[in-house]
Amino acid sequence: MAQYSDCRIVTCEPTVVDGCWYIVTEGHLDAGPPLRAWEDQVQTVIDNGTRWIIFDVRSIKTYVDCGHGAMMKFASLLRSAGGGAVLLRMDKRNRIAFQLLGMEHFFHFAEVMDEALAVARSGVASGSDGG
Repeated sequence: MAQYSDCRIVTCEPTVVDGCWYIVTEGHLDAGPPLRAWEDQVQTVIDNGTRWIIFDVRSIKTYVDCGHGAMMKFASLLRSAGGGAVLLRMDKRNRIAFQLLGMEHFFHFAEVMDEALAVARSGVASGSDGG
């Protein structure tokens, strides 16, 4: 039986920006039941009308292919809704991985919450802003 690393949402709440939610995840965006449970929670937020999600990713230890795919899926859904995905506090190693995989153009990047909220307020749905 396969062992899957744990990932879980520790905070999931609306922000001061209308249609924007803040989601903090910890663990490993890997595969299997933990990733599916994480995806179900994020999908529910999107299904309820969210156009922007600020994903605080500082406590995500690793992304495996399925984790990258999930992030891409949600970025695409949010863009289609006229919003986008902001990756907040991503470490340098993972930011380089996103660049090498050609994924950085699907996300906005921010170092601090005020910067992430400004992106959502601006309504800019494409490009990779921030540091």
